[in-house]
Amino acid sequence: MDFVPTTLLKSDLKALVELDETVVADFSRFALELLRKGTAMSKGFNGAAKRLNVTVDEIRQMCYALCHVFSEAARSSTSEAVLGEYLHELGFRAGARQTLIQFFLENMEEIREKSMNSQLDIPHYKQLEWRLDVQIASRSMRHEAVPSYLLKLTTQKGTNKAGSTTETEEHWMQADYPVLLQWCQQIETALQGAQAGDTRRMLRMIKR
Repeated sequence: MDFVPTTLLKSDLKALVELDETVVADFSRFALELLRKGTAMSKGFNGAAKRLNVTVDEIRQMCYALCHVFSEAARSSTSEAVLGEYLHELGFRAGARQTLIQFFLENMEEIREKSMNSQLDIPHYKQLEWRLDVQIASRSMRHEAVPSYLLKLTTQKGTNKAGSTTETEEHWMQADYPVLLQWCQQIETALQGAQAGDTRRMLRMIKR
């Protein structure tokens, strides 16, 4: 566990450390739900934002930051005393610190399990091969030839103890230029989303 609170972590928890232990207990449950499902109920976020007079994004940031604290403490088997000192350095009051410590101890095994398995076992990109096909001559061809692209996307899933992938799969696709352009635009949108603040916080939370 990083025992020196970072400026970013303090910033994300700035509003939370000023709250009493009852509200902090609610955020602890939000954080555990994030670890369980990878998301939290937006209704809960909206309700908390209205009660605290802050934005939903600020509520989400606090939950992600608290997830990070719980996850790192569980992975490193942090003691109660060390966790308490760390929470003190983050700015939590005595009552809130005790609430967080108690919640962590009661759910430590589940938090550790979810944290260790947080890298989702889903297919991810390995390689892309493509070929341009154009029919250049045919007696039956009455219209202008339309080129098409043939693509072979190879994905991989899972790793063994040595770090080698255990499963690969090939996906064949065919598309003309307009469809291919649409795919590219959707990928660019997804990449932009991956750079969003919420995504970076989630990745930091699950980083091993």
